[in-house]
Amino acid sequence: MSAPAHTRSPVDESDAVAGRLLAALDRALPYVGPALAAVLGLAGLGRRALVVDEASLLSAAQASFSDVVEHAISNDPARAGYVAVLQPIASAGSSEVWLRLPSVLAGVVAAIAAYRLGRRLAGRHAGAAASIVLATSVGVVSLSRTVGPLALALAAMLVSSALFARAVDRGNAFWWAVYVLSAIALPLTHPIAVSALAAQLVAAGVAWRELDLRLAVPALGIAVVECALLLTAAAVDRAEAPDGAGPLELDDVGAGIGRALGWSPVVAVLAVWGVISLHRRSPERGRWKAVLVAGLVVMPIVFVLAAGVVLPVFPRTALTVAAGGLALGAGVGLFAIADSGVRLATGAALAVVAVAALGTAAVRDQPENWRAAARLVEMRAGENDTVVVLPERARTAFSYYAPGLRLSRVGRGEAVFVVVAGDAKHATRSGRRVVAAPRYALLSQEHAGDDLVVQRWVRP
Repeated sequence: MSAPAHTRSPVDESDAVAGRLLAALDRALPYVGPALAAVLGLAGLGRRALVVDEASLLSAAQASFSDVVEHAISNDPARAGYVAVLQPIASAGSSEVWLRLPSVLAGVVAAIAAYRLGRRLAGRHAGAAASIVLATSVGVVSLSRTVGPLALALAAMLVSSALFARAVDRGNAFWWAVYVLSAIALPLTHPIAVSALAAQLVAAGVAWRELDLRLAVPALGIAVVECALLLTAAAVDRAEAPDGAGPLELDDVGAGIGRALGWSPVVAVLAVWGVISLHRRSPERGRWKAVLVAGLVVMPIVFVLAAGVVLPVFPRTALTVAAGGLALGAGVGLFAIADSGVRLATGAALAVVAVAALGTAAVRDQPENWRAAARLVEMRAGENDTVVVLPERARTAFSYYAPGLRLSRVGRGEAVFVVVAGDAKHATRSGRRVVAAPRYALLSQEHAGDDLVVQRWVRP
Protein backbone atom coordinates (compact mmCIF):
# COMPACT_ATOMS: atom_id res chain seq x y z
CA MET A 1 0.00 0.00 0.00
CA SER A 2 1.42 3.42 -0.95
CA ALA A 3 1.79 6.23 1.56
CA PRO A 4 -0.91 8.92 1.67
CA ALA A 5 -0.39 11.84 -0.68
CA HIS A 6 -0.01 14.30 2.18
CA THR A 7 2.75 12.33 3.96
CA ARG A 8 6.16 14.02 3.72
CA SER A 9 9.11 11.88 2.78
CA PRO A 10 12.40 12.00 4.78
CA VAL A 11 13.99 13.86 1.87
CA ASP A 12 11.32 16.55 1.96
CA GLU A 13 11.71 16.86 5.74
CA SER A 14 15.49 17.27 5.50
CA ASP A 15 15.08 19.88 2.76
CA ALA A 16 12.66 21.80 4.95
CA VAL A 17 15.05 21.72 7.92
CA ALA A 18 17.91 22.87 5.71
CA GLY A 19 15.74 25.66 4.35
CA ARG A 20 14.78 26.84 7.83
CA LEU A 21 18.42 26.72 8.91
CA LEU A 22 19.55 28.78 5.91
CA ALA A 23 16.75 31.27 6.55
CA ALA A 24 17.83 31.61 10.19
CA LEU A 25 21.45 32.12 9.16
CA ASP A 26 20.40 34.72 6.62
CA ARG A 27 18.43 36.63 9.27
CA ALA A 28 21.45 36.49 11.61
CA LEU A 29 23.86 38.00 9.06
CA PRO A 30 23.54 41.60 10.31
CA TYR A 31 24.51 40.55 13.83
CA VAL A 32 27.56 38.39 13.12
CA GLY A 33 30.02 41.25 12.66
CA PRO A 34 28.95 43.22 15.76
CA ALA A 35 28.94 40.03 17.84
CA LEU A 36 32.48 39.19 16.71
CA ALA A 37 33.58 42.76 17.45
CA ALA A 38 32.22 42.47 20.99
CA VAL A 39 33.75 39.03 21.66
CA LEU A 40 37.18 39.86 20.22
CA GLY A 41 37.23 43.25 21.90
CA LEU A 42 36.41 41.83 25.32
CA ALA A 43 38.75 38.83 25.06
CA GLY A 44 41.83 39.50 27.16
CA LEU A 45 40.82 43.13 27.64
CA GLY A 46 42.73 43.50 30.91
CA ARG A 47 45.65 41.20 30.14
CA ARG A 48 47.96 43.89 28.80
CA ALA A 49 49.15 46.72 31.00
CA LEU A 50 48.26 50.31 30.23
CA VAL A 51 50.80 52.06 28.00
CA VAL A 52 51.99 55.65 28.34
CA ASP A 53 49.35 57.16 26.04
CA GLU A 54 46.55 55.33 27.84
CA ALA A 55 47.77 56.45 31.25
CA SER A 56 48.14 60.05 30.10
CA LEU A 57 44.53 60.06 28.89
CA LEU A 58 43.41 58.71 32.26
CA SER A 59 45.37 61.44 34.03
CA ALA A 60 43.78 64.09 31.79
CA ALA A 61 40.29 62.79 32.67
CA GLN A 62 40.74 62.84 36.45
CA ALA A 63 38.99 66.05 37.49
CA SER A 64 35.49 67.49 37.34
CA PHE A 65 33.82 67.29 33.95
CA SER A 66 33.91 71.06 33.36
CA ASP A 67 37.57 71.30 34.35
CA VAL A 68 38.53 68.33 32.17
CA VAL A 69 36.75 69.71 29.10
CA GLU A 70 38.08 73.24 29.62
CA HIS A 71 41.65 71.99 30.01
CA ALA A 72 41.35 69.69 26.97
CA ILE A 73 39.95 72.42 24.73
CA SER A 74 42.71 74.85 25.68
CA ASN A 75 45.64 72.40 25.81
CA ASP A 76 44.72 69.32 23.77
CA PRO A 77 41.80 70.06 21.40
CA ALA A 78 42.56 67.00 19.26
CA ARG A 79 41.54 64.73 22.14
CA ALA A 80 38.91 66.93 23.77
CA GLY A 81 35.97 64.87 22.58
CA TYR A 82 37.44 61.57 23.74
CA VAL A 83 38.54 62.97 27.11
CA ALA A 84 34.99 64.26 27.65
CA VAL A 85 33.69 60.73 27.02
CA LEU A 86 36.35 59.19 29.25
CA GLN A 87 35.81 61.51 32.24
CA PRO A 88 32.57 59.93 33.57
CA ILE A 89 33.99 56.47 32.85
CA ALA A 90 37.16 57.21 34.84
CA SER A 91 35.08 58.69 37.67
CA ALA A 92 33.24 55.40 38.06
CA GLY A 93 36.35 53.16 38.01
CA SER A 94 39.94 52.94 36.89
CA SER A 95 40.61 49.29 36.06
CA GLU A 96 42.10 48.48 32.67
CA VAL A 97 38.96 46.62 31.61
CA TRP A 98 36.60 49.42 32.64
CA LEU A 99 38.64 52.14 30.95
CA ARG A 100 38.83 50.20 27.69
CA LEU A 101 35.13 49.39 27.49
CA PRO A 102 34.24 52.57 25.49
CA SER A 103 36.65 51.44 22.77
CA VAL A 104 35.02 48.00 22.66
CA LEU A 105 31.62 49.65 22.28
CA ALA A 106 33.02 51.87 19.52
CA GLY A 107 34.25 48.75 17.72
CA VAL A 108 30.75 47.26 17.87
CA VAL A 109 29.22 50.50 16.54
CA ALA A 110 31.79 50.52 13.71
CA ALA A 111 30.80 46.96 12.74
CA ILE A 112 27.11 47.91 12.73
CA ALA A 113 27.79 51.01 10.62
CA ALA A 114 29.90 48.96 8.19
CA TYR A 115 26.98 46.60 7.67
CA ARG A 116 24.49 49.43 7.14
CA LEU A 117 26.74 51.26 4.70
CA GLY A 118 27.74 48.09 2.83
CA ARG A 119 24.11 47.05 2.51
CA ARG A 120 23.16 50.41 1.02
CA LEU A 121 26.06 50.33 -1.42
CA ALA A 122 25.98 46.71 -2.59
CA GLY A 123 23.37 44.62 -0.76
CA ARG A 124 23.02 42.91 2.60
CA HIS A 125 25.47 40.08 1.92
CA ALA A 126 28.23 42.52 0.99
CA GLY A 127 27.38 44.57 4.09
CA ALA A 128 27.58 41.52 6.34
CA ALA A 129 30.92 40.51 4.82
CA ALA A 130 32.29 44.04 5.32
CA SER A 131 31.16 44.01 8.95
CA ILE A 132 32.84 40.66 9.59
CA VAL A 133 36.08 41.67 7.86
CA LEU A 134 36.21 44.84 9.96
CA ALA A 135 35.41 43.06 13.23
CA THR A 136 38.14 40.44 12.70
CA SER A 137 40.86 42.82 11.52
CA VAL A 138 43.74 42.62 13.99
CA GLY A 139 44.35 46.36 13.66
CA VAL A 140 40.75 47.20 14.57
CA VAL A 141 40.73 44.68 17.42
CA SER A 142 43.87 46.35 18.77
CA LEU A 143 42.14 49.75 18.70
CA SER A 144 39.08 48.33 20.48
CA ARG A 145 41.30 47.05 23.32
CA THR A 146 43.02 50.40 23.86
CA VAL A 147 42.19 53.49 25.89
CA GLY A 148 42.29 56.01 23.07
CA PRO A 149 40.25 57.97 20.54
CA LEU A 150 40.94 56.03 17.33
CA ALA A 151 38.28 53.35 17.82
CA LEU A 152 35.76 56.14 18.38
CA ALA A 153 37.09 57.95 15.30
CA LEU A 154 36.66 54.84 13.14
CA ALA A 155 33.09 54.40 14.35
CA ALA A 156 32.32 58.08 13.71
CA MET A 157 33.75 57.88 10.17
CA LEU A 158 31.58 54.89 9.25
CA VAL A 159 28.44 56.25 10.93
CA SER A 160 28.86 59.60 9.16
CA SER A 161 29.47 57.88 5.81
CA ALA A 162 26.40 55.67 6.27
CA LEU A 163 24.29 58.75 7.01
CA PHE A 164 25.79 60.53 4.00
CA ALA A 165 24.80 57.60 1.75
CA ARG A 166 21.30 57.62 3.18
CA ALA A 167 20.99 61.38 2.66
CA VAL A 168 22.08 61.02 -0.97
CA ASP A 169 19.55 58.25 -1.54
CA ARG A 170 16.64 59.81 0.36
CA GLY A 171 17.45 63.46 -0.38
CA ASN A 172 15.23 65.00 2.30
CA ALA A 173 16.03 67.70 4.85
CA PHE A 174 15.83 65.39 7.86
CA TRP A 175 18.60 63.05 6.74
CA TRP A 176 20.84 65.89 5.61
CA ALA A 177 20.43 67.50 9.05
CA VAL A 178 21.30 64.23 10.82
CA TYR A 179 24.28 63.83 8.52
CA VAL A 180 25.55 67.34 9.33
CA LEU A 181 25.49 66.56 13.05
CA SER A 182 27.51 63.40 12.49
CA ALA A 183 30.02 65.23 10.27
CA ILE A 184 30.52 68.04 12.80
CA ALA A 185 31.37 65.42 15.44
CA LEU A 186 34.19 63.91 13.35
CA PRO A 187 37.07 66.17 14.52
CA LEU A 188 35.90 65.83 18.13
CA THR A 189 36.89 62.17 18.04
CA HIS A 190 40.29 62.55 16.34
CA PRO A 191 41.66 64.81 13.56
CA ILE A 192 42.13 61.83 11.22
CA ALA A 193 38.35 61.30 11.25
CA VAL A 194 37.93 64.45 9.12
CA SER A 195 39.35 62.40 6.23
CA ALA A 196 35.90 60.79 5.99
CA LEU A 197 34.41 64.22 5.25
CA ALA A 198 36.96 64.66 2.45
CA ALA A 199 35.86 61.31 0.98
CA GLN A 200 32.22 62.37 1.24
CA LEU A 201 32.91 65.68 -0.50
CA VAL A 202 34.55 63.92 -3.44
CA ALA A 203 31.64 61.47 -3.62
CA ALA A 204 29.17 64.37 -3.52
CA GLY A 205 31.04 66.01 -6.40
CA VAL A 206 30.58 62.87 -8.48
CA ALA A 207 26.91 62.55 -7.47
CA TRP A 208 25.93 66.20 -7.88
CA ARG A 209 23.27 65.39 -10.48
CA GLU A 210 21.53 63.10 -7.95
CA LEU A 211 21.55 65.63 -5.12
CA ASP A 212 19.04 68.24 -4.13
CA LEU A 213 21.64 71.00 -4.15
CA ARG A 214 19.43 73.30 -2.08
CA LEU A 215 19.89 70.84 0.81
CA ALA A 216 23.25 69.23 0.04
CA VAL A 217 25.33 72.39 -0.47
CA PRO A 218 24.38 74.08 2.84
CA ALA A 219 24.79 70.79 4.72
CA LEU A 220 28.22 70.11 3.30
CA GLY A 221 29.23 73.75 3.72
CA ILE A 222 28.36 73.75 7.44
CA ALA A 223 30.28 70.51 7.93
CA VAL A 224 33.35 71.85 6.12
CA VAL A 225 33.44 75.12 8.07
CA GLU A 226 33.04 73.49 11.48
CA CYS A 227 35.54 70.73 10.75
CA ALA A 228 38.06 73.22 9.33
CA LEU A 229 37.94 75.33 12.49
CA LEU A 230 38.40 72.37 14.83
CA LEU A 231 41.06 70.81 12.61
CA THR A 232 43.03 74.06 12.56
CA ALA A 233 42.95 74.28 16.34
CA ALA A 234 44.15 70.68 16.61
CA ALA A 235 46.96 71.30 14.11
CA VAL A 236 48.21 74.38 15.97
CA ASP A 237 48.26 72.43 19.23
CA ARG A 238 49.87 69.41 17.61
CA ALA A 239 52.87 71.42 16.43
CA GLU A 240 54.03 71.71 20.06
CA ALA A 241 52.95 68.26 21.28
CA PRO A 242 55.51 66.73 23.71
CA ASP A 243 54.53 63.10 23.09
CA GLY A 244 57.66 61.83 21.38
CA ALA A 245 56.36 61.67 17.82
CA GLY A 246 59.16 62.13 15.33
CA PRO A 247 59.30 63.06 11.65
CA LEU A 248 57.26 61.07 9.16
CA GLU A 249 59.02 57.92 7.96
CA LEU A 250 57.92 55.66 5.13
CA ASP A 251 58.33 52.48 7.16
CA ASP A 252 55.86 53.88 9.72
CA VAL A 253 53.43 54.63 6.90
CA GLY A 254 53.83 51.08 5.59
CA ALA A 255 53.24 49.66 9.06
CA GLY A 256 50.11 51.80 9.42
CA ILE A 257 48.72 50.55 6.10
CA GLY A 258 49.56 46.99 7.14
CA ARG A 259 47.59 47.46 10.37
CA ALA A 260 44.64 48.85 8.38
CA LEU A 261 44.74 45.74 6.18
CA GLY A 262 44.95 43.49 9.20
CA TRP A 263 48.20 42.27 7.59
CA SER A 264 46.05 40.43 5.05
CA PRO A 265 46.94 40.52 1.33
CA VAL A 266 43.54 38.93 0.67
CA VAL A 267 41.82 42.05 2.02
CA ALA A 268 44.00 44.25 -0.22
CA VAL A 269 43.12 42.31 -3.37
CA LEU A 270 39.42 42.08 -2.54
CA ALA A 271 39.21 45.78 -1.69
CA VAL A 272 40.62 46.76 -5.09
CA TRP A 273 38.29 44.32 -6.84
CA GLY A 274 35.36 45.58 -4.79
CA VAL A 275 35.88 49.20 -5.84
CA ILE A 276 36.31 48.17 -9.49
CA SER A 277 33.21 45.98 -9.50
CA LEU A 278 31.15 48.61 -7.67
CA HIS A 279 32.15 51.15 -10.32
CA ARG A 280 31.37 48.76 -13.18
CA ARG A 281 27.97 47.66 -12.06
CA SER A 282 26.76 51.07 -10.87
CA PRO A 283 24.85 53.16 -13.40
CA GLU A 284 26.31 56.53 -14.26
CA ARG A 285 24.27 58.13 -11.49
CA GLY A 286 25.61 55.66 -8.89
CA ARG A 287 29.35 55.99 -9.42
CA TRP A 288 29.65 57.97 -6.18
CA LYS A 289 29.43 54.70 -4.26
CA ALA A 290 32.76 53.44 -5.56
CA VAL A 291 34.29 56.88 -4.99
CA LEU A 292 33.11 56.92 -1.37
CA VAL A 293 34.59 53.49 -0.60
CA ALA A 294 37.89 54.37 -2.27
CA GLY A 295 37.96 57.72 -0.48
CA LEU A 296 37.60 56.08 2.94
CA VAL A 297 40.82 54.20 2.14
CA VAL A 298 42.83 56.88 0.36
CA MET A 299 41.92 60.03 2.32
CA PRO A 300 43.35 58.90 5.69
CA ILE A 301 46.66 58.20 3.93
CA VAL A 302 46.58 61.60 2.21
CA PHE A 303 45.81 63.36 5.49
CA VAL A 304 48.65 61.62 7.35
CA LEU A 305 51.16 62.31 4.57
CA ALA A 306 50.11 65.96 4.35
CA ALA A 307 50.19 66.45 8.12
CA GLY A 308 53.49 64.62 8.45
CA VAL A 309 55.25 67.21 6.33
CA VAL A 310 54.88 69.89 9.02
CA LEU A 311 53.58 68.13 12.16
CA PRO A 312 54.67 65.21 14.36
CA VAL A 313 52.37 62.26 13.63
CA PHE A 314 51.92 58.60 14.56
CA PRO A 315 51.04 56.94 11.22
CA ARG A 316 51.31 53.42 12.64
CA THR A 317 48.16 53.93 14.68
CA ALA A 318 46.35 56.75 12.85
CA LEU A 319 46.26 54.95 9.51
CA THR A 320 44.40 52.02 11.07
CA VAL A 321 41.15 53.93 10.50
CA ALA A 322 41.51 53.16 6.77
CA ALA A 323 40.34 49.67 7.79
CA GLY A 324 36.75 50.89 7.41
CA GLY A 325 37.07 51.57 3.68
CA LEU A 326 39.17 48.45 3.13
CA ALA A 327 36.57 46.27 4.85
CA LEU A 328 33.79 47.79 2.74
CA GLY A 329 35.76 47.18 -0.44
CA ALA A 330 36.58 43.63 0.61
CA GLY A 331 32.95 42.86 1.45
CA VAL A 332 31.77 44.15 -1.92
CA GLY A 333 34.62 42.38 -3.71
CA LEU A 334 33.89 39.03 -2.07
CA PHE A 335 30.30 38.94 -3.29
CA ALA A 336 31.28 40.35 -6.68
CA ILE A 337 33.00 37.02 -7.38
CA ALA A 338 30.60 35.19 -9.67
CA ASP A 339 31.85 31.63 -9.14
CA SER A 340 30.54 30.28 -5.82
CA GLY A 341 33.48 27.92 -5.38
CA VAL A 342 36.03 30.70 -5.83
CA ARG A 343 33.99 32.91 -3.52
CA LEU A 344 33.96 30.20 -0.83
CA ALA A 345 37.71 29.60 -1.15
CA THR A 346 38.41 33.33 -0.94
CA GLY A 347 36.24 33.64 2.15
CA ALA A 348 38.12 30.74 3.73
CA ALA A 349 41.45 32.44 2.92
CA LEU A 350 40.19 35.63 4.57
CA ALA A 351 39.28 33.69 7.71
CA VAL A 352 42.59 31.81 7.87
CA VAL A 353 44.69 34.98 7.57
CA ALA A 354 42.53 36.82 10.12
CA VAL A 355 42.82 33.98 12.66
CA ALA A 356 46.58 33.74 12.11
CA ALA A 357 47.03 37.48 12.60
CA LEU A 358 44.89 37.53 15.73
CA GLY A 359 46.74 34.52 17.15
CA THR A 360 50.14 36.07 16.47
CA ALA A 361 49.09 39.31 18.17
CA ALA A 362 47.77 37.40 21.19
CA VAL A 363 51.08 35.64 21.91
CA ARG A 364 53.33 38.64 21.21
CA ASP A 365 54.96 40.11 24.31
CA GLN A 366 54.10 43.66 25.28
CA PRO A 367 57.02 46.01 24.44
CA GLU A 368 56.43 48.10 27.58
CA ASN A 369 54.93 46.23 30.54
CA TRP A 370 54.49 48.93 33.15
CA ARG A 371 52.70 46.53 35.49
CA ALA A 372 55.78 44.29 35.60
CA ALA A 373 58.14 47.26 35.96
CA ALA A 374 56.20 48.62 38.94
CA ARG A 375 56.20 45.17 40.56
CA LEU A 376 59.98 44.89 40.20
CA VAL A 377 60.57 48.26 41.85
CA GLU A 378 58.03 47.71 44.63
CA MET A 379 59.65 44.40 45.61
CA ARG A 380 63.15 45.88 45.94
CA ALA A 381 62.89 49.57 46.78
CA GLY A 382 63.67 50.56 50.36
CA GLU A 383 62.52 53.55 52.39
CA ASN A 384 65.66 55.55 51.59
CA ASP A 385 65.69 54.75 47.85
CA THR A 386 64.43 56.99 45.08
CA VAL A 387 62.63 56.15 41.84
CA VAL A 388 63.07 58.06 38.57
CA VAL A 389 60.96 57.40 35.47
CA LEU A 390 62.15 58.42 32.00
CA PRO A 391 60.87 60.06 29.91
CA GLU A 392 58.88 62.51 32.01
CA ARG A 393 55.56 61.78 30.31
CA ALA A 394 55.82 58.08 31.28
CA ARG A 395 55.46 58.87 34.99
CA THR A 396 51.67 58.50 34.82
CA ALA A 397 51.92 54.92 33.51
CA PHE A 398 54.28 53.89 36.34
CA SER A 399 52.23 55.68 39.01
CA TYR A 400 49.07 53.89 37.85
CA TYR A 401 50.57 50.57 38.98
CA ALA A 402 52.66 51.90 41.90
CA PRO A 403 50.67 54.78 43.40
CA GLY A 404 52.40 54.40 46.76
CA LEU A 405 55.89 55.11 45.43
CA ARG A 406 57.07 58.71 45.33
CA LEU A 407 58.83 59.62 42.12
CA SER A 408 61.84 61.88 41.86
CA ARG A 409 63.47 63.67 38.97
CA VAL A 410 67.00 63.22 40.31
CA GLY A 411 68.54 60.14 41.91
CA ARG A 412 69.46 60.33 45.57
CA GLY A 413 69.48 58.13 48.68
CA GLU A 414 70.84 54.65 49.33
CA ALA A 415 69.90 53.39 45.89
CA VAL A 416 68.22 54.77 42.79
CA PHE A 417 65.78 52.85 40.60
CA VAL A 418 65.62 54.29 37.08
CA VAL A 419 62.79 53.05 34.84
CA VAL A 420 63.61 53.87 31.22
CA ALA A 421 61.13 53.55 28.36
CA GLY A 422 62.31 53.58 24.76
CA ASP A 423 65.27 52.09 22.95
CA ALA A 424 66.92 49.70 25.42
CA LYS A 425 70.33 50.24 23.80
CA HIS A 426 70.43 53.79 25.18
CA ALA A 427 69.00 52.97 28.62
CA THR A 428 72.33 53.14 30.47
CA ARG A 429 73.14 56.52 28.96
CA SER A 430 69.69 57.80 29.95
CA GLY A 431 70.13 56.51 33.49
CA ARG A 432 73.46 58.29 33.95
CA ARG A 433 71.76 61.62 33.28
CA VAL A 434 69.71 61.42 36.49
CA VAL A 435 72.30 59.89 38.85
CA ALA A 436 75.71 61.19 39.87
CA ALA A 437 77.87 58.64 38.05
CA PRO A 438 80.90 58.82 40.36
CA ARG A 439 78.65 58.34 43.41
CA TYR A 440 76.47 55.58 41.94
CA ALA A 441 77.25 52.46 39.95
CA LEU A 442 74.83 50.36 37.90
CA LEU A 443 74.16 47.15 39.88
CA SER A 444 71.46 45.51 37.78
CA GLN A 445 69.30 46.05 34.72
CA GLU A 446 66.13 44.05 34.05
CA HIS A 447 63.65 44.17 31.20
CA ALA A 448 59.89 44.55 31.53
CA GLY A 449 59.38 44.14 27.81
CA ASP A 450 61.71 44.85 24.92
CA ASP A 451 61.39 48.62 25.29
CA LEU A 452 61.23 49.04 29.08
CA VAL A 453 64.24 48.69 31.40
CA VAL A 454 64.41 48.80 35.20
CA GLN A 455 67.87 49.81 36.46
CA ARG A 456 69.20 49.72 40.01
CA TRP A 457 72.00 52.14 40.80
CA VAL A 458 73.79 51.86 44.17
CA ARG A 459 76.60 53.56 45.99
CA PRO A 460 79.85 51.62 45.39
